[in-house]
Amino acid sequence: MAQQKKRPNKSNATLIGIIIGLSILLFALLFWALFGPRNQPHSHNETTASTLSSTEPTAATTDHVFPFQPTTPSTEATEPSSQVTEPSTEPAVPFDPTTEGTEPSSGVTEPSTEPPAPATTKMRLVTNVSVMRQPSAHSSSIGTLLAGNEVDVVKFDKDWVTILIGEDELYIPAGTVRELGKYLIVIDAGHQAKANYGKEPVGPGATEEKTKVTSGTQGVSTGLPEYQLNLMVALKLQAILEERGYQVAMIRSTHEVNISNAERAEVANNLHADAFIRVHANGSEDSSVNGIMTICQTKENPYNSALYKDCKELSTLVLDEMVAATGANKQYVWETDTMSGINWCQIPVTIVEMGYMSNPEEDEKMSTDEYQQKLAIGIANGIDKYFEAE
Repeated sequence: MAQQKKRPNKSNATLIGIIIGLSILLFALLFWALFGPRNQPHSHNETTASTLSSTEPTAATTDHVFPFQPTTPSTEATEPSSQVTEPSTEPAVPFDPTTEGTEPSSGVTEPSTEPPAPATTKMRLVTNVSVMRQPSAHSSSIGTLLAGNEVDVVKFDKDWVTILIGEDELYIPAGTVRELGKYLIVIDAGHQAKANYGKEPVGPGATEEKTKVTSGTQGVSTGLPEYQLNLMVALKLQAILEERGYQVAMIRSTHEVNISNAERAEVANNLHADAFIRVHANGSEDSSVNGIMTICQTKENPYNSALYKDCKELSTLVLDEMVAATGANKQYVWETDTMSGINWCQIPVTIVEMGYMSNPEEDEKMSTDEYQQKLAIGIANGIDKYFEAE
């Protein structure tokens, strides 16, 4: 008889199928977890949908495309600022490329150890001149400068001019230089503290002689010596003329000198002055006499008649302007050849007699600073008119 085959158990097969199915499902879930799509932010989905649905960019779209703050923020829908910016009070400092990259200056300047150079005035030589090491005719000469050359002048007096060559102060005789573009006025404050009763010729080559210099008269009311009054006015005149642009040289600036009338004229000659103003005051035995007078030579002067026209014009203009400035009585231009201080001159000259110290009223007026200033202004105005007429 043939053997019957054994049929498999149905319940075991079902169990195996379930296990296999669960394994596949578990594997699929694991695969999904590892390699499936990641979740994106919800806002991104909104942005994408919005972008696709509209051609007008929304705020969200703009924020996405430009994830930075614009340099110039929009003022739309914003409140205006109430803050007020005050203007800067600091001065603007211009850019200097030469200082770029350098440390700022502390603003403190170190003092120079070099001595300051002396102030100088440019002048022109009017004659050939020897340059001396010291202000003395016995000093050694370092050479000669020719007329027409310009030199730097430190200072000058009636005898010597100090000039600067390089860094050296050297000396040339007075009267050899003139300041560029300026008239030179020499002022002589008449008389001096102590008279010199020695004699000198009244003019070049003259046999007649006069006293060299006296101390002058004095105020009948004030007792003020003439030599003091003369210098007071002369110094005021100097200041006015210099303010007006003239070059001025003073015969004296103190009372303790000893310079004769002829020597005073020679100083003006040596300086090649354009005008020589001799300041004096008058006196008379008649106390009622008053007023202003000027003096020049006559046409027939044996010493300098060629200067008569210029001297008469200078004297007339100075007299007229002094009277106008002071209101004083006008006397006249006295023409005489007795004044050694005129006869020795080789340049235009006038003697100014400012008023009479023998007249009490005029004496009192001349002693005041206010009236002296008027006298000086009048003389200066006359000098101006003289050069304007040239």
